[in-house]
This record gives sequence, structure tokens and C-alpha cells, in this order.
Amino acid sequence: MLRDGIPVAALTPEGHDRTKRPDDSPSGTVALVLGDDALDSATWAERVGEGGLSLAVVPEPWVRDGGEATLELLAAQLAAAEPEAGSDGMRDQLACHHLGAPDKASWNLEPWRPDVGMFGTIAARCNPTES
Repeated sequence: MLRDGIPVAALTPEGHDRTKRPDDSPSGTVALVLGDDALDSATWAERVGEGGLSLAVVPEPWVRDGGEATLELLAAQLAAAEPEAGSDGMRDQLACHHLGAPDKASWNLEPWRPDVGMFGTIAARCNPTES
């Protein structure tokens, strides 16, 4: 859901597993989660020997298996809390983790990593090292 063009809430099926194909879904009742707080925490730390600062992002549990709407809400709330996280490279790292590492405890985003675009970020398993 948008308010003045800004994501303010998202909807995701409860217990949804994005790794299953749509035809694998059970029939019957589906519970939905409507959330307006996607970000649990975002904590900066120095990663010695790796290149510099890292932002450990912990999304709310319902965001992890959500779709594009949950990612947009998380990205908007993260950028509001930590403006540096709104850069294209950091946004691509966030989207990569949302897509490929939903069960990881925290998603580490680094502003010093090169902006190689979404496909380059995915190819680098969310951690690009060359532009």
C-alpha cells in the first residue's frame, strides 16, 4: 500500500514459501499478514579485513517470505532509518538477500561494495567486489 507514493504497508500470505511453484500450493483457506513495520533492526559495524562498514539488516519475519511489496516497504523504511542504505548498490544488495537468503539471520549490506546492478549483485551472491 502506498501513501503519497511511499510504501507504508504490505501484504503476504502467512506461511508462504516462495520456493514452491504456484501449482504446489495447497487448496483451501489462506491467511494473509498485513504489516506496516518491515524493519526489525539495522545496526552498523566495522567488518575488519573485509573493506569497511557493514549494515546488518534484520527484517521482520513476515517480510522474509513476502514478495515485491514487502521488499519495497522494507527498502523505504530502511532508507528512512539509514539514508546511506537508499543508494542503488545497497538497494540491490538488499533485494538480493530478500530473494536468495530469506532465512539468513541478518542481511549485511556494505556501502563500499561497487554498484554493479541487480544482475551483477545476484551473480556475486549479494557481495560484489568488482565493478
